[in-house]
Amino acid sequence: MTEKIIGIITNGESDFLDVIKKSNITIQVMKPDDIGKNDLNSFFSIVILGGSTEQPILFRSRDRVIIERYINSGKRVFSEYCASIGHIYFASPEATRFEKLVFCAEDGKFGTLQQGDLLDDQCNSRIKPFDFSGAKKRPILQYTKSRDHSRTIVDDKLLSEISDMALWFDDPENLLICNFRIENFVKARFSPADRWKSLVKYILNWICGEEIDVGVLNIPYHLKSFDSTIPFEKQVKECINNSISWFDEAGILINNGLDGVMEGPATEIYPDGKQRVLSGVRNDCTAETSLAFFMKYLMSKNMKSKEISDNLISLCFDVFQYKEKGPLKGMLRWTQTGWGTCYQDDSARVLISQLLKCLYSGDKTYLEECVEALHFLVRTTGTDGTRVYRTDNSELTEERLQQLASTPTNHISAHYNAYYMGSLLLAYKITGIEEFKSVGIKGLETLMSAYPETIREHSETQEICRLIMPLAWLYWVTGDKKHKDWLYRVTEDLVRFKHPSGGYLEWDTGYKSDIKESAESSLLAKNGDPVVDLLYSLNWLPMGFIQAYFVTKDPYFKELWVDIAKFFVSAQIHSSDRMINGTWTRALDVELMEVYGLAADAGWGPWAIESGWTVAEVTSGLISGIMSEDLCKFY
Repeated sequence: MTEKIIGIITNGESDFLDVIKKSNITIQVMKPDDIGKNDLNSFFSIVILGGSTEQPILFRSRDRVIIERYINSGKRVFSEYCASIGHIYFASPEATRFEKLVFCAEDGKFGTLQQGDLLDDQCNSRIKPFDFSGAKKRPILQYTKSRDHSRTIVDDKLLSEISDMALWFDDPENLLICNFRIENFVKARFSPADRWKSLVKYILNWICGEEIDVGVLNIPYHLKSFDSTIPFEKQVKECINNSISWFDEAGILINNGLDGVMEGPATEIYPDGKQRVLSGVRNDCTAETSLAFFMKYLMSKNMKSKEISDNLISLCFDVFQYKEKGPLKGMLRWTQTGWGTCYQDDSARVLISQLLKCLYSGDKTYLEECVEALHFLVRTTGTDGTRVYRTDNSELTEERLQQLASTPTNHISAHYNAYYMGSLLLAYKITGIEEFKSVGIKGLETLMSAYPETIREHSETQEICRLIMPLAWLYWVTGDKKHKDWLYRVTEDLVRFKHPSGGYLEWDTGYKSDIKESAESSLLAKNGDPVVDLLYSLNWLPMGFIQAYFVTKDPYFKELWVDIAKFFVSAQIHSSDRMINGTWTRALDVELMEVYGLAADAGWGPWAIESGWTVAEVTSGLISGIMSEDLCKFY
């Protein structure tokens, strides 16, 4: 009996090749230019893997004749990312960053896949077939810009877009064409993972004529569910240690903190598995990380953590703060690039980080700078206590400053204003400055006069999550029952969205937020989708719930903190890749417990990992809860 041999034409290694190598199949690997040196007729089938390089394989003419002769012999050919094959030729490579693939096949040969299932190939590359080049068969996969979460409708309109075909049997039917770089489906974190395994298994089984095990590759990350048999505090502390270690091990911490922290890994994962990194330094991320390291110092008494915390905050106030006399004095710069820009939300998180350090340590370092920063924000706040979403120094003329301070802003958004108001109230508690108290109260009362119809950036869930800590501090400052009732009301509204995983689903009653491509965008396609947001929503909850507990002393909030802490233990990334190990990503599908969600956001999609907004914020909240009995005395 003749031995079955699979011929593989490729320029490099890949997951696809690895799976075949780890099977019992005999293979012969060759470079595209070596086709003429081999007897292709001896192969059971041929696999063309062009996706190991950025440019697709384009065969030399003499080699192309050999390939076409093999196709016409009736033997099986799988062609991935090949610039021209059979009757089909393709356009130049394009990124798939804002697209997904939809499963279009009608039969049941693809494992768990069902027609309409969506699959994400991250920031991949594809080559579109020209409409006139002959592709007429129903595709197995088709690209779509559908903004559904997990499934979409397969209809004639979708299937009519020939240029969006992605995987199909061509003419002759022994030619299976894939026009995107599928071969590193594991390394590049294609998701959902089980759908991709079903698809790749089908392809490999067809190529090899027998069952192939696709589960032999090392997965790039995994999550560990909270284990009820292990002490709660032990698991939370391990989670904290993992996240704190990430800053150094991933190279996010710059010069021991003296030059701040990088913003973190961006959402783009390229076909070779590499992830883009946002290397710029933001004031907010730097300060939030300072608080996380300070809280770690309080918990462990590790002086190295305190040194890093102090280094980080010195950059925020000694370098990023505007020092010159005049109406702009105290302004906190946004980033290295946004040097003249001030977002009050981002500035507030710088201030809250340092003010909490002052509160817990009794050390007044940078307290005067915090006061100056708040005076600048108050000078540019409207008469209703709200502030425009940002200011730019170049536009702050004397007339503009007068206008900002003398008219209501009507920017009734918790996303942009709630933490600013919270920072005013926290500062009042430490300094006794009455102006901070009055503006903070006015602003939160303006927000709550419109609640729940506030201006939503991404979701209703996000707005509620942003309100919990500021409302707790409002009650702390005033002792007013009305303000206490507001805290409980928004908390109870949030609990409506709680999922059995312990997370709180993205939700938007009346869907007033928006999905915007090439801008900042919601993860939410429709209410009920099992997606949570750890960049704009849930990341605020560990600190929010524990601060509410500190102020009210109500065990209800401590229980909510325990539940969200368990969730973050379960949601933390574990990986041999130091760039992601110990982190939390923006999007998580809480039914799959996998990083997966809409990729419409131009900058911060599902795989975005923010050093400050997410990792540091969550870590500080977790440590605050672990140390709750020690910290309660400050309230």
